[in-house]
Amino acid sequence: MKNSLIILAVMLALPFAALRAQTEDEQETVEFQLNDHYSVKLRQISESEYTARKNESEHLRHKPYEVITDLQEAQKMFGKKMKYLKLLPVSKKDKLYMIGTEITFKDGTKKRLDLEYGFMAYFPDLNVLLFTGRHESDYPIDLNDSRNVDMNITGNPYRHAVSPDKQWRINGLYGGQEGIRYWLEKWNPKRKKYDFLANISGINNDITPPFYAHSNWFWTSNSTALFKYGWWEDAGYYEMEIIIND
Repeated sequence: MKNSLIILAVMLALPFAALRAQTEDEQETVEFQLNDHYSVKLRQISESEYTARKNESEHLRHKPYEVITDLQEAQKMFGKKMKYLKLLPVSKKDKLYMIGTEITFKDGTKKRLDLEYGFMAYFPDLNVLLFTGRHESDYPIDLNDSRNVDMNITGNPYRHAVSPDKQWRINGLYGGQEGIRYWLEKWNPKRKKYDFLANISGINNDITPPFYAHSNWFWTSNSTALFKYGWWEDAGYYEMEIIIND
């Protein structure tokens, strides 16, 4: 899991910090590479512009995923593919028990969760199960591919922001400690799924805050998304434009 997090840490936090340090008159567009084919332009905007453009682009949002939040209803759909198993008491004195969950994936692979995870939702459109752990952390499971569990790149569907043409997707995951980690994905027509492209959240260092503070993502066009950075009173608002370098 640690190796996966290192791979995902292609960070955008440095330009964010640089933009926040500028005054309104000094604000400018900063461009940098995501990889050999794509780059990103970042521009800080005002809260009023952010709000106005959010309202203007409301018609570009996709319908919410179908979601099932009732555990019994989800279990009826899955049958033997998802079952809860009560294990031996952890502490007879404190009456603590460990509850296990056994999941069967599309390819027949079975995995068992013996940690303190609770059911949150099932998304039939994506075939993704969402559990919650300690500190309200996200634990999504992509039932289409058992390998994604160990790679930790499934993301919480509640945190998705999909571009109008569905070519791009912002994905996110809350680890329960610092904040939400977001990354950018691109639709792969051959594989018929979204592929990871680059991480777009900060990590602990001497420049950025010690948490992932990006939120409230939405798209205003097929290549431009806006987001909020920070949870404090003087939080910043930004525009992110994806540039094709080919």
